[in-house]
Amino acid sequence: MCAGAAVLARLDRLVFGAFDEKAGAASTLYQIPQDDRLNHRMEVVSGLEEERAGALLEAFFQQQREG
Repeated sequence: MCAGAAVLARLDRLVFGAFDEKAGAASTLYQIPQDDRLNHRMEVVSGLEEERAGALLEAFFQQQREG
């Protein structure tokens, strides 16, 4: 959903830290932002502060599960 929104917004560059191994559509399972079948493509910069970003996401979702 986020990768599709970035394409529809016609962003020039998408920058993210943590990969989503289960459902990633920016560079893991799919490459939506760079798909030649779409009418807009963008540069993708991935893995920026990957360990820190992953830890933040894990902590956030752990907190959500705990209520």
